[in-house]
Amino acid sequence: MRRRYLMLLAAPLLASSVALAPAHVAQAGTAGTSGVKQAVKVTKVEVVTLLKPGETVECNGTPVAMAFDGKVTATGPGTVRYHWTVNASRARVSPGSFAFGAGTSTKVVLQVVDMPAPRNAKAVTGYVTLHLPDQKKSVRSEQVTFPCKK
Repeated sequence: MRRRYLMLLAAPLLASSVALAPAHVAQAGTAGTSGVKQAVKVTKVEVVTLLKPGETVECNGTPVAMAFDGKVTATGPGTVRYHWTVNASRARVSPGSFAFGAGTSTKVVLQVVDMPAPRNAKAVTGYVTLHLPDQKKSVRSEQVTFPCKK
């Protein structure tokens, strides 16, 4: 009787270990691929200022929004991480990543930053830098200037 009781307890355990084995093998098979170096190669990085020529702003203490496009062109599959910095600050802003497929393609990301606009200032200026840390590349925008309304 005791032997039969142990067999009844062992049967579900044996069945579950057989059912889990293929899943375990599948996980082990994919775990090794995460360490493979990606083939993505960044070929061009640029930052475009989205500023209307001659645009003026209110300098009343309220920050002014400045917009930039970051464009990254790459060849081959893989992920490219990025983040922005504003002016001379080293603080990372808006981190993200681009997923590239086979072939060559360009990805674009919009970055809008609020620049201080002190009362009675003559102009509001600023710039951003797009950083691709894994690629060891950084590209700075041109200095943007918004004249203040009189």
